Amino acid sequence: LPSVYKVTLMEMVNHFKSTDCDFEMMSSLVSNFATLINYIKVHNSRPLLRSALLYGQKFLEIFLNKGLPVLSDMIADSYLDVQALLKKIQTPTRYLHHVTCYSKSSKDIALTARVPLLKKFLEAFVLKVKAMFAHHNVTDAFWWVILKQRNLKGEEIVTQVEEEEEDDGETEVDLTELSIDTDEEDHKENDGTDSDSIS
Repeated sequence: LPSVYKVTLMEMVNHFKSTDCDFEMMSSLVSNFATLINYIKVHNSRPLLRSALLYGQKFLEIFLNKGLPVLSDMIADSYLDVQALLKKIQTPTRYLHHVTCYSKSSKDIALTARVPLLKKFLEAFVLKVKAMFAHHNVTDAFWWVILKQRNLKGEEIVTQVEEEEEDDGETEVDLTELSIDTDEEDHKENDGTDSDSIS
């Protein structure tokens, strides 16, 4: 199973890298990517997590280089489609953030070695999406949220350092992201679960 999972992710990344990028193809790939990352919520063995960290980073890199320019060109005429696709990719990127937090807290060298590069692209995703919206003057389409450090089950990770900071009235956060959700219910959900809104 780990080898099948790894090969599936690898082939998907290679296909994304080698083909011309259009919206329909990208939407299909993002759906498949989300399904594969969602799989490790249940089957989170070490080999699967390693593959998710490695190919999650590669997928995001290609998405930023090839996918965002396509979405940027579509915003004026197909804003809702762009918004829907970005919301779709947020689910796996958010869970990959949980995987990076788990990897650091577990001190598993094989996993932590892949964390810095993935975090680089997770942060780049946030900044480039923000810049794209700003370029098209639709900054009201998102707001900032701060992701807390969580394990693979979504439980908040509290380290000794964080406990000391909380005693001082401060909370350490791990990654800032953009929430593309625009409905009131989505605001309420985000305020009570994964993140703290800092619009």
